[in-house]
Amino acid sequence: MAKTPLLAIICNRREHAGGTGQSVNHTYLDAVARWMKVQPLLIPANRAFADVQSSADLLSSFDGLLVTGNRTNVHPDAYGGTQTPAHLPFDQSRDAVSFDIINTALANDMPVLAICRGMQELNVACGGTLSAGLSDNADKLDHRAPEVDDQTSVYRARHAVNFTEHGWWHELTGRTHAHVNSLHDQAINRLADGLVADAHAEDGTIEAVIKPDHPFCVGVQWHPEYQTGENHLSAPLFETFNAAIWKAAESH
Repeated sequence: MAKTPLLAIICNRREHAGGTGQSVNHTYLDAVARWMKVQPLLIPANRAFADVQSSADLLSSFDGLLVTGNRTNVHPDAYGGTQTPAHLPFDQSRDAVSFDIINTALANDMPVLAICRGMQELNVACGGTLSAGLSDNADKLDHRAPEVDDQTSVYRARHAVNFTEHGWWHELTGRTHAHVNSLHDQAINRLADGLVADAHAEDGTIEAVIKPDHPFCVGVQWHPEYQTGENHLSAPLFETFNAAIWKAAESH
């Protein structure tokens, strides 16, 4: 019987009443459990572990990488930007861990799926830049999450995206456009060399990227992990990611 592939999932630093912890939203794990046949393991976003084990040694045990979203933003120091209130809040431990692991995964042709903040980290790790405060730009849609408690309302489809004709998403779904639950106020500014934009919002904001010279490297600004049964983009994305991980595992 073939060994079940291992999927690395990067955690987020979380403050709570009892202190500080590392966690991943259950929606990511639910999506993996429903649409993939892999064993997920969580990687703490703590720079202290980089002194114990290199990312190359760490990832040698894994077959795929999921870079999750989070409410924090990538610190502008990472791409030569200047900090403003629009960039807050930060998690620089997450930045450091993610950049190192992403670059190692890409160098080893490991399948990578990067969601929301994860897509922004992917772009910065590859040499690109970000812009903050989209909501302050009159030419941009308001991509921010609404300030309500009901998560169904928060994660509902908010705006349309257009897929690149004959691009990755177009070929995967047969669609030229879709409505997505994209929630952010920071976005890709300069796209990194080696990455290709595969979906745009109507205001021109990049909503999906791919790395064409890599076996599987996909970044999305929206949240495919939420309500995967109703989200028509989720199943094909996670199933294709799963197939890429199994193929990588079999080649080890």
